[in-house]
Amino acid sequence: MEKKRVYIADIHMNAGWGEKCKYPYEWLGRKEADRFAKFLEYLNDPLTEVQEVVIIGDLMDDWVHPHDEEPPSLKEIVGAPINNKIVQALKELSENKKINVVYLPGNHDMGVTGDLIKENFHGMTFGGLTLHNSVYRTSRLRAEHGSAHAMFNAPPVRYGAGTQLPLGYFISRIVATKARDTGDAERHYWSYADDLLEMVGPQKMAACVFEAVLEEAGLDEATKIVMPKKNGKAKSKDDKKTGKAKSATTGQSKKKNNEDDQKVCVTAGEIKERYANLYDRWEEYNGRGAGFRAVMAEIGLLGRVADRLCTQGDTNIVVFGHSHDCKLDKDAWFVKDRIYANCGTWCDEKKKCTWVESQKDRDNNRHVVRIMKWNKGKPKKLKEKHVPL
Repeated sequence: MEKKRVYIADIHMNAGWGEKCKYPYEWLGRKEADRFAKFLEYLNDPLTEVQEVVIIGDLMDDWVHPHDEEPPSLKEIVGAPINNKIVQALKELSENKKINVVYLPGNHDMGVTGDLIKENFHGMTFGGLTLHNSVYRTSRLRAEHGSAHAMFNAPPVRYGAGTQLPLGYFISRIVATKARDTGDAERHYWSYADDLLEMVGPQKMAACVFEAVLEEAGLDEATKIVMPKKNGKAKSKDDKKTGKAKSATTGQSKKKNNEDDQKVCVTAGEIKERYANLYDRWEEYNGRGAGFRAVMAEIGLLGRVADRLCTQGDTNIVVFGHSHDCKLDKDAWFVKDRIYANCGTWCDEKKKCTWVESQKDRDNNRHVVRIMKWNKGKPKKLKEKHVPL
């Protein structure tokens, strides 16, 4: 057999700011970060026999941050102390000339650029912007994050709406607020989508889901969401109109005014209105029936997306992340000799730390796919399937 290819997703490195709160809201804690760093060191060991490591999204996360605070930049996340061990291990892995490291962003790190990767991880191959629907291929295997097929988290260019952030970004901000203020970090919005699809129909579902998320967090449509800076700078609405910010008369109020001028906010009501016709726009841009499939993908049914991709003839293995649920199954009712694998996640204490491996067995003309688990500092095979090369 050839050397292995390893697919990992959903690490969700963050700035570590949530550690200072009574209820930490970020998904990757210090313990989980150190554990993932150990896994990267394992991959870099020659005895592991890895030829390629493919990170398919959500390595970093600038989404999960309370709505009333300015989120960290991706550069700040790379430099955060909580991630020191991960960054160092990833640098060493990327500099290993015997292993090719590929990084394709997902939705929570869709702002990652080639310049950021080049500056921090010499030798790593950047797979392209999420907006461009970057996909990894080898033989008939296709790997990507999976969010491009899910209605709330796909880049808006997927449904002809420009390049603004998807609805899932704003949902994540509100859920982070709830986690910080209440200690409840459960993410319920996919169950809302499932229920509301039946109750109000697909056309009103997106707006109703966002409204339900707001209500659960104790917020309303007047809530202001502080947006991140662009290129390290932000302008207030007054700046845009007059070219200068209004100043206060006293030193204290002037300082407060300058701080406010550096923030750009949108209201929850504006977001609800912006995405009110999300379903219809998706259908119009992607074709009849595409909206329903995107909703199914949003509530975790990515196997149906894999089935559809495998009917195109050039694919018989699909590897996704995004759902945070590891999975490996072979064949479906209408698609034979296909494998769907999901990498799972590294940032949830309630779930196993898992990844996907693929290995080509040319002597027997087959492509082997495994789900692996990191168990007490060692790899353990959970499941294995194969299809023809």
